[in-house]
Amino acid sequence: MSDNATVERDIARGLSDIQSVHDRKVLQARLTVLLAKLRRDHATSESTRRARTLAIRGFAAKLKSIAAEREFDENDSGEVAEATRDAARADAYRARADKLLRAAEKALHP
Repeated sequence: MSDNATVERDIARGLSDIQSVHDRKVLQARLTVLLAKLRRDHATSESTRRARTLAIRGFAAKLKSIAAEREFDENDSGEVAEATRDAARADAYRARADKLLRAAEKALHP
């Protein structure tokens, strides 16, 4: 498999996991492994290199979003200020991840 195809496959796998894996711990583990793999992957075309860079940033933001969501669920019971802060942080990282991952897809398929 070519370097570009490997990057495309990894990005597609991460996007699929975000859509299909609903357990946050499992998704967090999968995206952590995927992010490490993407960082090691090499791309030969400019568009694939750009997509890889955007995807790395997007998946990192998604991991931060998941961490904030988990903090909200696991640690914020009865703490309105902390819960509000964690929810806002999760939303901000989720929006950033969505934007970056859409841009990565667009770079792969202009």
